Amino acid sequence: MKQCLLLLFLLISPLSQAIWFEASGQAVVVQGDKQQARQLATQEAIKQALMFAGARVSSVQKLANGLLQDDRFEIRAGGEVDRVELINEIYQDDIVTVSIRADIFPQDSQCSAADYRKRLVTSWFPIADKRQATLGEMFDLGKVLPGKLRKAMELSSRHLQLGTIEDFYIKPDLHPGSQAMGLSRKNNGQLVLLAQITDLSHQQDEPGTLTFWRSASIERQFALNAMLIDGMTGELLLNETFHTSAPWPYDLHQSVQPASHQFWQSSYGLAINDLLNNLAQRIDEEVACLPANGRVLQVNNEQLTIDLGKQQGVNRGDKLRLFKLNQFMDQLGNSHYQYFLHPVEVVVTQVQQQYAVVESASGAPLANIQPNDFVSKR
Repeated sequence: MKQCLLLLFLLISPLSQAIWFEASGQAVVVQGDKQQARQLATQEAIKQALMFAGARVSSVQKLANGLLQDDRFEIRAGGEVDRVELINEIYQDDIVTVSIRADIFPQDSQCSAADYRKRLVTSWFPIADKRQATLGEMFDLGKVLPGKLRKAMELSSRHLQLGTIEDFYIKPDLHPGSQAMGLSRKNNGQLVLLAQITDLSHQQDEPGTLTFWRSASIERQFALNAMLIDGMTGELLLNETFHTSAPWPYDLHQSVQPASHQFWQSSYGLAINDLLNNLAQRIDEEVACLPANGRVLQVNNEQLTIDLGKQQGVNRGDKLRLFKLNQFMDQLGNSHYQYFLHPVEVVVTQVQQQYAVVESASGAPLANIQPNDFVSKR
């Protein structure tokens, strides 16, 4: 078995970390020409891996040919291919199945998948220093903010949908990636937002001797640290702190209800609402070109139920790819991911609000698919 076809392509801006993609291709042996069938199957396998990684491929014959001859190979805006290995070749009846493994630096953006809305999961936002919440007794502010953020996203987000809001606080001292992956699995979310209120401090300006008739004014800060995390891999996509300040219009000893309409119409509440609008827009921009991923919920013979539906923009007739994901560590302790692409493309046959049913697009059997495998619009 031939292995290790070393291929180097210099592209515009290679990323710092390659990802392994494993894919399979099939071809029919015509008139006993196994070599031709092998090349066609290899072409299909390489093409599937490259397209899944975000490349636009015009020809793969040069890669598929064991002698690296004939035809041209062209990738546009795809990323750098570091290595392709032929790992398996099986002949059964008149069908040859070829499996390859490609080491690819994916491209920065894949906006062709932007027509699906990605599902976001979050929980209550804890207050870093609860002593700062004493003014106004704003201890429950972090319970209210996720709901306000959801409303902001409903108004402005094109690529994102805030689904579940878990009714508990995250623990900032624990590994955020692990917490995010747990929230994602529990709630079928692709992305997870972990946020923390980091500043509720205030400053009181006393009236001067010439303005003694004025009451003391209070300026209050508000800062929110937001971490956007890939729920599938635990990868940190965004880590920013958003800050604002506004006059605190209440008495020093007055208790304020953070869920009340009165609070959100105050100068301080309006400032926080503007901040949440900015956060919603920033996250939406960040995820605009991410591929939309979902999970397989149920396997019923040759029908799969997935957790993407009408709310995410899924339509009957859409074609999707199935894959498994494996995380492993190298000798230096660096984390890497390996994608195992299923050779059969699936098509959406039924769509509901929260889920859809897919079947093989070609009629080929959907073997070795299990719940919690992934599905992707690429």
